[in-house]
Amino acid sequence: MIYNLKISTPVQKNNIVVFFLKNYEMNEHTYLNLSEGLSKNKIGIEEYDDVGYRDLLNIKNLSDESLLLLNGEQIIGHKIKQNRVVASTALIEKNSEGIIRVSCGEKNRWSALTNEDISTSDSMFFSRQTLHKQNLSWGQIDSYLYQNGIKSLTKDSSIVYKKNKITVDNIVESFKPEANVIGLAIGNHFGITSLDVFSNPLLFQHYYKKILRSYVLANLSNNKKMINLNEKDVNIFLKNVYVAKKRKIMNLKGQHGEKYSLQSKKIVGNVLYDKAKVVHFTALLKNDLNELPDKNKTRKVA
Repeated sequence: MIYNLKISTPVQKNNIVVFFLKNYEMNEHTYLNLSEGLSKNKIGIEEYDDVGYRDLLNIKNLSDESLLLLNGEQIIGHKIKQNRVVASTALIEKNSEGIIRVSCGEKNRWSALTNEDISTSDSMFFSRQTLHKQNLSWGQIDSYLYQNGIKSLTKDSSIVYKKNKITVDNIVESFKPEANVIGLAIGNHFGITSLDVFSNPLLFQHYYKKILRSYVLANLSNNKKMINLNEKDVNIFLKNVYVAKKRKIMNLKGQHGEKYSLQSKKIVGNVLYDKAKVVHFTALLKNDLNELPDKNKTRKVA
């Protein structure tokens, strides 16, 4: 599916350029998404055990559809001991229980409160490339809280979007995809730095604004001079995807599909397949970071 992509003309707002992507060889299979599942009480989220692991959460999928959780989605609420960020895209089987890898999105809290609220932010985590190393994610959270003049006792990453919601949403609304779009490539003064492709337009419509919001947040203070980006720049980025080394990632309990990490000299990323069809693919410009979590390492928090 990431081959033969039809690339739109660029749309620019401030210091961000977006290209929308089409491919008519689509996988029409539908998946339950995290926000819909939570709003309809079809998903249960809890700590992995009574003590808890910082980088694991237990997910109960109570629906008749597979549940898709995207890397960078922020899970927020007091039902869990701290807000988390989904660290690796995953599918959870229908009517089953599974485990997902997460990163900490709220450094200074480790206690569930009395209420049972749990939800997902309308923005992805603003630095998806740092999810493999917790200290890098914490550094990004500290930096963005400081840049935005936010004082948070618990160092909550989701507050950054809440403070900038009006500004961010106004910028995001400038990018309006046509029908049948399944992906987007985003660039700034570095060139193309982010690319996401989904199995069908329905999934794309649910996620693209969340992805754009996180990108806008990451570039609010960016006053670097833009360069002219065109379809050729997207194709160059894609070439780095095509030559990337692919490594299979082991599924955790309750997950299904096949996951692979991608790495070349220029990009890092991952791809999730379900029955040999792409569900979600992401690639990010490499800057000595890797978006994937540490392999087979978990941290139990007392």
